[in-house]
Amino acid sequence: MVLDSTFSIERRTCRFSQILIDGGSSINILYRDTMEELGIKEKQLQPSRTVFHGIVPRISCFAIGKIKIDVLFGDKTHFRREPIWFEVVDLDNPYHALLDEMAGPKCFITIAGDYQKSLTCTTASSRLAESLIIAEGKRLLDRALAMASKQPAMPSNPKDADAGGSFQPSKETKKIILDPAHPEQHAVIGSNLDSK
Repeated sequence: MVLDSTFSIERRTCRFSQILIDGGSSINILYRDTMEELGIKEKQLQPSRTVFHGIVPRISCFAIGKIKIDVLFGDKTHFRREPIWFEVVDLDNPYHALLDEMAGPKCFITIAGDYQKSLTCTTASSRLAESLIIAEGKRLLDRALAMASKQPAMPSNPKDADAGGSFQPSKETKKIILDPAHPEQHAVIGSNLDSK
C-alpha cells in the first residue's frame, strides 16, 4: 500500500506522498533522495552493518548508515506518531521510504492508501528492478569476458599444446616402446624404473 506520511527531524518536517507500507518487510528503508530532501547529511547517519535482499531481485544492498526519524500517519482525529529507525540506502526508487507495519497504541491503525499511486509506483519500481538486473548481468558477463581474455589461447593442434605446456618431464626419464609393431606408441617413465 502506498500512502502519504509526514517525516520530522530536528529542524525540518516534510510530507511525502509515496511511502510504501510492506507488512512482509522486516526493515525500514529510507532512500538517499528522501534523506537529502529532509536536509540530512551523510555524516549525521549512525554506522550500520545491515545487508539485505529483496528490494532488487538477486542483488544485495548495503546500508550507508541508519537514522531515527519521527513519522506521522493519519489526520488530527486518527493518527500515530512514532520514532522509527531507518536504514539509509543509496538506490534509485520511486518510493520515498519503505516501512514495515506500524502499530497504534491499542492495535494497528487504519489508513486509506491511494490505489492509482500504488499502481504507478509498482510499475516504476518493476522497470527499475529490471534495468538493475540487466545491468548486473552485463557486469557479470563483462567480468567473465575479461577473465577469458586473460587465459592463454588453446592451440588447435593437441601436439602443440604438449610442446607449449608448462609441464616438462624430468631429465631422469626414458621412453619405453609399448608395442613393437607400433614404435611411435611409447610411454615415458623414470629412468630408475624397470622397463617391464
